Amino acid sequence: MKLLTFERDGAASVGASIDEGIVDLTAALGLTHPGFKEAGSLLEIIQSGADIDAIGDESLGKLRADGILSQLLVASFRWRPPILRPPKILALALNYQEHIEETNLKFYDEPIVFPKYVSNLNAHEGDIELPPFPQKVDEEIELALVVGKDCRHIRPSQAAEHIFGYTICNDVSARNRQRERAQMGQPYSYAKNFATFCPMGPWIVTSKEIPDPSNLDMQVRINGSVSRKGNTSKMIFSAYEVLAYCSDWTTMEAGDVISLGTYAGDKEIHEGDELELEIEKIGVLRNRVVAASAPWDNFAPEERTGPMVREP
Repeated sequence: MKLLTFERDGAASVGASIDEGIVDLTAALGLTHPGFKEAGSLLEIIQSGADIDAIGDESLGKLRADGILSQLLVASFRWRPPILRPPKILALALNYQEHIEETNLKFYDEPIVFPKYVSNLNAHEGDIELPPFPQKVDEEIELALVVGKDCRHIRPSQAAEHIFGYTICNDVSARNRQRERAQMGQPYSYAKNFATFCPMGPWIVTSKEIPDPSNLDMQVRINGSVSRKGNTSKMIFSAYEVLAYCSDWTTMEAGDVISLGTYAGDKEIHEGDELELEIEKIGVLRNRVVAASAPWDNFAPEERTGPMVREP
């Protein structure tokens, strides 16, 4: 299934993308499976361990046969991140050889993992807000896995059974800030965690529909023109290896997200751009790029890397 979170009249619900459109799965399960109490939250559905593919298909099939499924289709709504507040979001740097080569950075024998903060989550159709000081900002299209079961010290051969599904993550990065922070030994977390710098979605495709994530075409379009193409087969560390690795140094929890890195190419984005990040079998994550809505009073707006303002 393709599962999403949407907001209507100020309330969030779980939806499913089906042939007929977007259906309110929370309402559907309320009618057909009233005992399933976790239907109101995608995170709770994942954490329940329920076979949502089977339950959802059964529910929608019954409503379709009864002729009332169309009443649960939603046309006007606000997209939200698929999981509103994942327990944690981790991301990888330098997981494609061609990206290592274009950055002239050193390859390591283990994944380079850093956090993307939940507070910076952005939804499909949401705005990516640029900082208010001169800055080269890049998009980074990435396949992201969603953990389905808590796990600790698993092996790559065990990882598939712990994955709920896959989505698209845009690891938006402030490059000038990243290079500056690299000299301080902190190249990733700061530059990749400005507000709105973690678009995700539009939905999560369950692993039943993507049993093998190792050969998926990826494409970025900026204002309708293709800017770069790639394929997950070029990842240095596979989705399974990454999940197993992360489970060694921290407990991975149901609902966690791991974004698996990007490939080489021109990634720079500018105010006014419309981005379309597409991954085979998942779909398109679309976002607009806008100017900062307000100044950052603690940073000098005329400086390229926005140095911190010190007050006496």
